[in-house]
Amino acid sequence: MYLKLDGYKIFAAGDVSSVADSESVILLLHGAGMDHTFWTYNTRYFLSKGLSVIALDLPGHGNSTGPFLETISEMADWVTACLDLLQAESVALAGHSMGALIALELASREKERISRLALLGVGFPMEVSPPLLEAARSDSQAARDMVVLFGHGPRAYLGGNTIAGMNIMEGALRLLERSNPGTLYNDLNACNQYSNGLKAAKSVSAVTTVICGEQDKMTPVSATTEILEQISDATLAVIPFSGHMMVSESPELAHRYLVSALSPDV
Repeated sequence: MYLKLDGYKIFAAGDVSSVADSESVILLLHGAGMDHTFWTYNTRYFLSKGLSVIALDLPGHGNSTGPFLETISEMADWVTACLDLLQAESVALAGHSMGALIALELASREKERISRLALLGVGFPMEVSPPLLEAARSDSQAARDMVVLFGHGPRAYLGGNTIAGMNIMEGALRLLERSNPGTLYNDLNACNQYSNGLKAAKSVSAVTTVICGEQDKMTPVSATTEILEQISDATLAVIPFSGHMMVSESPELAHRYLVSALSPDV
């Protein structure tokens, strides 16, 4: 479904019509260079359970129009504006990678609104290597290849998936390739420049689950330590053999952790 915000079309997958009347809304935020389809498996599950769930495309991503938002703070402001537009008062929030930084920043500001929080593939600082940033700046295929190669654990290289029809590495590559020019650089640069992570984490009051891939080379488990220490009510879930793209690498286990984090009664 499309929304209209500041004159631009915003795409939201899920059941937007039920948000204003729902006691709690599940909101899913994608990572760098991605879009709402990253969450297809999870969105369909929550819908099948009759829950109000939406997966947003950030401006310039997927089916949403509008200029890129250049900082994590601006992205959090934009998500807040979407929630205001939807009249969503109680939110269970999840984000992956860049989306996790947005979710962290948002939860630190919207303490009354964000009741539960799931951070997947999060780390602070979320530094991006200069070669990857430079390749992304020039919109090189090498940048997309690097994200796919470094973003997956060794087992993903062998192929195979427990979910029929999902190709782990090729799926990620196709998703990055269909993004608009400049998307990947904009998003990676926003992650690289974000400096408010620990301060934001200290302000989070939501019940929080941090979900990590055991073999994540982009945001290793060790990079979550300080965030976990700062959040008052946080637990860590580690997915064996998985890299940064745990939602596609280990879809069933990642999904179970996500369901437990966002809707423990389901």
